[in-house]
This record gives sequence, C-alpha cells and structure tokens, in this order.
Amino acid sequence: MPELDRGNVAFVHRLGLIGAGRVARVHAANLAQTDGVRLVAVADIAAEAARSLAQEAGADALSPKGLLERRDVAAVLIATPPDTHADLIVEAAAAGKHVFCEKPLATSLADARRALEAVERAGVLLQIGYNRRFDPHLRAVRDAVAEGRVGTPWLLRITSRDPAPPPADYLPHSGGLFLDTTSHDFDLARFVLGAEIVELAVLAASVVDPNAAALGDVDVAVLSLGFSSGSFGSIDNCRRSSYGYDQRLEVHGSDGLAQAENRPAEFYTDRYAEAFVRELAAFAHALDGEPLEVDGRDGLAAVAAAEAARRSLDERRAVRLEELE
Repeated sequence: MPELDRGNVAFVHRLGLIGAGRVARVHAANLAQTDGVRLVAVADIAAEAARSLAQEAGADALSPKGLLERRDVAAVLIATPPDTHADLIVEAAAAGKHVFCEKPLATSLADARRALEAVERAGVLLQIGYNRRFDPHLRAVRDAVAEGRVGTPWLLRITSRDPAPPPADYLPHSGGLFLDTTSHDFDLARFVLGAEIVELAVLAASVVDPNAAALGDVDVAVLSLGFSSGSFGSIDNCRRSSYGYDQRLEVHGSDGLAQAENRPAEFYTDRYAEAFVRELAAFAHALDGEPLEVDGRDGLAAVAAAEAARRSLDERRAVRLEELE
C-alpha cells in the first residue's frame, strides 16, 4: 500500500524506471524532487547501466521482468528506445501498473493501437512524455489561443531543430524523424489549436546525416498541415543547427499574433528542464486521481500523423488521416 504523505499530494507512489540512458537519468533526477512519488527500482537490458543509475538514485537494480513483478511498484516510467515502447506498455498494463512512457507511444500505428487497447483493458493510466505541453512559454501561446486573444486561429507555425543528429546506434530504434522529432510538433500543434490534424503534405530529404540516409530516413523536413478547425499549419525540422537547439511557435489569428521565440539552449535537456519536472508532477497528480493532461489517445494521434507523413513522403502527395483508418 502507498504511504501517507504530508506533502502536496495524498500518497507516495512507488515507481519503477525502465531504461538507464540519457533521458532516463533526467527523469530519475527529477523524480527525486517530485512530491508524491518515489523511485524504488531501475531496470535496463544493460545491467551495469541499471546498477549505476540505481545506486545513484538509491533504488534497487532489477531486470525489466523483475521490476514488473514487484508488487510494491504502482507505476512504471518507460524511458527506453522507441521501438520497445509498445511491448513494454502492454507488459506493464498486464501487470496492473500505471505507465508514464516517453514519446512516441509506438513506432507503428498498429502497435500504438495494441498498446492503447492493453491499457484500456487493464484500466491503468497511461501518460505520454510530450513535455512541450508543460513548457510555460509554449503553454502561454496555447492559453492565448484558448482564451480567444488571437481571435480565430488561421495559421500555426512550428520550428524544431536539433543541434546535432542522434548517435548512429540509436537511429535504427528511433522510428525515424517523423516519430522521433516531428511527433513532438504534431502533439504541440493539436494542443495549441485544440483541433485535430486531418491532412498533411511533406517535403523531406536526408542532407545532414549519412547514417540517416543509409537507413532510408530523412533529417530535414517541411510539413504543411490542415486541421479540423479549418486552420492551417507548417512545421520545419532539421537534425542539425549550428547555433544550438531551436524551438519556436507562432499562431496568427483574426485578432492578433501569439508567439514563443527561441530560447537559446545547448540541447533539449536544457531547453525543457522545467517542462520535464512539470510533466512528472502532473503524473503524480494523476496517480492521485486528477485527469491526465496528455494520455494514450494523444500518443495515438501523434503516431497516426507520423505515419501519414511517411506515406506523404513516399507517395509524394497530400494524405488525409482518415485514409489510415
């Protein structure tokens, strides 16, 4: 049973962390300062990495199977490569664990649906790690739209550029640019406009990273989007930016403009440090019964948009998401 806590939430929930890489370490550090949760176990297929992180966090090092079998673990945080997410969500749900999973939900629409069905069948919570919803600067644009301060939104524009490509050994597990990078932007666009993506068209190529080209992936992309609200949007992505991490958001409407300009940072762990903390706090509150702020259905929508983007690129045409049904 969870312990009674005298802090800001009702209980202390014991969490297990699956993954011991860079983003897992970010989450482990943030869990230590999040009210209502306690990291008690770390698991990774790389046993030594799990032992190292567990020792730093004051937790037990286990196998993924052993972690899911621990009865005192109420929820798991999945921070493993994207192509492992769906299976781990299904296994965690079968074990009766609530789940926080890093984006994307899965690397295919079929796997995303399978994971979501498992969660719904088990009756457990699933939060997806789209941390940009929790960034105060981006959220302020969303608030301006929701409160009607820009009038009717006409155009949305998102820029998302990384300072350097990911390691070559990560790319085969990433799901490709549209799932690894653009899925953040798909989710942010839906969140900001409060509307669904219904159609998109893509121009993209591999001009930055030969490792991506060797896998048939792309690293520079420009996407045009149509939304259920009648608004339009554009997203540009690039795997390399010589001046550092670049994130910008703009909504142009009938009564004005709301924008979040770039905030210079070396990488996403710096740019979104506050958002990483806030999303874990939101998960802790959800474990106490509050509504999830970004759930499995949001994860499914992002995977669907990514799959439509890949089809648009391959078939060189605009794709309506209803085609994927």
